[in-house]
Amino acid sequence: MRPRILVLAGLVAALAGLASADPADFDMHRCVNLGNTLDSPKGEPWGRPIDVADFPKIRSMGVDTVRIPVRWSDYAGPGPDYAIDPAFMAEVDGIVAAALAADLNVILDVHHFDAIMQAPEEGVPELVAMWRQIGAHFAGAPDRLWFEVLNEPKGALAGEAMRDMQRAGVAAIRETNPDRIVILGGEDASGVELLDTNIPPPDANIVYTFHFYDPEPFTHQFAPWASAAYRHKRGWGSRADRAEVRAMAGMAAEYREKTGRPVFLGEFGVYQGVDMKLRAKWTRAVRKQAEAADLPWCVWSYSNSFALYDAWTGTYNAPLVEALGLKLPAD
Repeated sequence: MRPRILVLAGLVAALAGLASADPADFDMHRCVNLGNTLDSPKGEPWGRPIDVADFPKIRSMGVDTVRIPVRWSDYAGPGPDYAIDPAFMAEVDGIVAAALAADLNVILDVHHFDAIMQAPEEGVPELVAMWRQIGAHFAGAPDRLWFEVLNEPKGALAGEAMRDMQRAGVAAIRETNPDRIVILGGEDASGVELLDTNIPPPDANIVYTFHFYDPEPFTHQFAPWASAAYRHKRGWGSRADRAEVRAMAGMAAEYREKTGRPVFLGEFGVYQGVDMKLRAKWTRAVRKQAEAADLPWCVWSYSNSFALYDAWTGTYNAPLVEALGLKLPAD
């Protein structure tokens, strides 16, 4: 991701003649990502694994949805079948089932599929093969399980190549899940100002997502993987900073009106190296602006990096929980 200049663009009116699914089909308001877990490289854990015992706690906080990022490509065999390891599929199945049993909606995505970003023509067949398998496996799951075709398209996966990928991914899912909600995010890591790079909704069960970490020199300061330019202290809260947040919500709401489909904030957060008061300040501002625009949100993340829950101490970061308008879970 890179810092973005947010420009409010004039968006045309809603697409004429498009059937809309009942908004109740996408009953999401507050969501948390289960980051740095199933999306870590195979055999290289990035932090605390998902503990299904946390799901009732997450629900009690006032969260209604969990997003589960998954690095499926690390568990897919060679082409042309790209068969997913059955043991890994069973592991994901158990986690999804536990979340659904805890009365949580579930977003399941393809995450960190780096090869498709570098060589789309070679990566799309693998993406299609993976979604055919994932779709078939979960075809009988409740409607509260939703599929996100690909996290943060970027690199060479742009323009028509990105849109061709979206069409192929949706088509693969529709082979076994004709009515399940499918989520799409635009190019250049799904920035809000690039929502309009998505394909128009091919059917009535499409939802759009975007990510917001602006300004990244603030949200990613001191992150070890970030640019060296981010490794210095930066505050947040100026008039320009707050205008950027308002612009984000405005662009997302306009795209919702244009497409007639739900739009939600799929990732946002501040790295743990930043002062907690500032983390809470930014988080509260983004959350409140999203809610004022009737945009569901999904914070990054529950544990590990950018975390609400500190796995090392076994405690919740109360200022962040409060900034999100959530409740601390009962002991």
